[in-house]
Amino acid sequence: MSETPEFKVTLVTPEDLPSIGTLHARAFHKKSDWHRKVFPLSIAPWWESKYALDIPDPTTRLLKISSPDSPHTVTGLLSLRKYTADERGVGRWSSTPPPPEVDSDIYKAMIDAMIEYRERYMFGKEHFCVDHFGVDSGVQGKGLGSILLGRACEIADEEGLDVFVQANEFAESFYQKFGFKTEGTLVMPGGLTECFLVKRFGRS
Repeated sequence: MSETPEFKVTLVTPEDLPSIGTLHARAFHKKSDWHRKVFPLSIAPWWESKYALDIPDPTTRLLKISSPDSPHTVTGLLSLRKYTADERGVGRWSSTPPPPEVDSDIYKAMIDAMIEYRERYMFGKEHFCVDHFGVDSGVQGKGLGSILLGRACEIADEEGLDVFVQANEFAESFYQKFGFKTEGTLVMPGGLTECFLVKRFGRS
């Protein structure tokens, strides 16, 4: 996926963390009551602390697109994490408890589903997982998501690995355009349907 002159994919730096703290809200709150309930804007410091641990982690590629006028204003983020063949859990999601503002029942259901379905489809084989992916609603429709996911797929292809993602029902067709196949779906508490998709290396 080629990049436009205005938007370049680079790696997240510590200076980006304050902007990353608010990105989930900027990406999802405008359109999703579910995300506003589960991940309120007030938990921005939690996102910052979570990604502060991911920046130096060699298993994680934190890909970002920043505002052309402000290099540390993150307008798009994709976290790509490599899992070993026998790795349990879901990385930082399993080991970084959310703050009390998060709806704990829905969060637990989401994490339990991530664990169950990633291990069901990917256990026994080294692979990548799209851990988190969002684009600021103010710049959606400009192709930033395609640029980020395209780069993530390139990284996976360079290493010859499959990619797993848990995505909401509204993003399912977007992933399918990149060769992901839906392996399963599950309705979350609160009514949102989550889709579990896999892009197999060497298959379009």
